[in-house]
Amino acid sequence: MQVRTVVTGHDAKGRAVFVRDEKVDGMPIPGLGELAFLWNANEPQPTERGEQSGGARYFSAVGGIRFIIGTYLPGDFIAPEPTPEMHLEDGDELGGANAGFHRTDTTDFGVVLSGNLALQLDDGAEVSLSPGDVLIGERTRHRWRVVGDVPATLASFIIGAQRR
Repeated sequence: MQVRTVVTGHDAKGRAVFVRDEKVDGMPIPGLGELAFLWNANEPQPTERGEQSGGARYFSAVGGIRFIIGTYLPGDFIAPEPTPEMHLEDGDELGGANAGFHRTDTTDFGVVLSGNLALQLDDGAEVSLSPGDVLIGERTRHRWRVVGDVPATLASFIIGAQRR
């Protein structure tokens, strides 16, 4: 996947300018699909020059932001390799009975761009999401599954939050 990203900012005189216009390549993520990290900042206010202050970690520190587009592959529940920022419970690890379940210290805003996804919560409740549907997640334990036989694409804006 490749996503064109245009960033605006200000020049030395305070005038609006385009500070970046580039194509961002997606990164293959084993067991998941592909993620394009479009914006990473470890504080709420990005720089005026369109520079990013965060690395390509999946999740940011409190108040930091991530904007990503992910394309997820059909199959069982999506179960990426766990990261230090993911909070897993017994059985959540790869190959476990609850593979794919995780909780992060983030508030997530997502919109389905293509394909269909099912979001399952830890009590077994599940909702199907189609293109145009929006999800707002508040640090809940959950897991994803692509519904059907075509990949699904989800744009997500993630804000680091305090752990509950």
